Amino acid sequence: MRPLTLINTLEYYDVPQILVAADATGTNYLCTLYKNDAEDGYLYLGVQISEPRLMAFVGGQLDLRDAYVHPEVENALYVVTAKQEMLTATTLLQPQDLTEDMLPEVGYFYDVSDLADDVEPQTDTYQLEVPAHDRITFSTLISRMGWRALSLRNVLKGKAAIF
Repeated sequence: MRPLTLINTLEYYDVPQILVAADATGTNYLCTLYKNDAEDGYLYLGVQISEPRLMAFVGGQLDLRDAYVHPEVENALYVVTAKQEMLTATTLLQPQDLTEDMLPEVGYFYDVSDLADDVEPQTDTYQLEVPAHDRITFSTLISRMGWRALSLRNVLKGKAAIF
């Protein structure tokens, strides 16, 4: 079992439907709910996903199903269980283990504008002063703030001397 930390809930309908989590090493997992079991908790299909590919999904450029059917690396698929406020990657899956009821439908592209009109995404604004020579500190702060901050790093990449 691999404990995970919830980074962000992307889709919520009664319970989190699509979420992003990370393990202790900072590896991202894109997770989609496929089963709600009273005994086992909420079961998600999780895939290890790189930052660029995650940003492609969040940006509406990657089909959710493709993220699972065509993972970036071998041994990247997991059953992720949410039970009693614990999130864990429990079972390593092989591509042939995937069933149709586990996979999202073809053609689902994330669209942040699908949020209800009266729901504003929760955001915080931070102003950081980091010495230009200290990339490690800045990278650590960005990784601890979650994947949304990664887009900031990508925006700054071409404009700041610290990268």
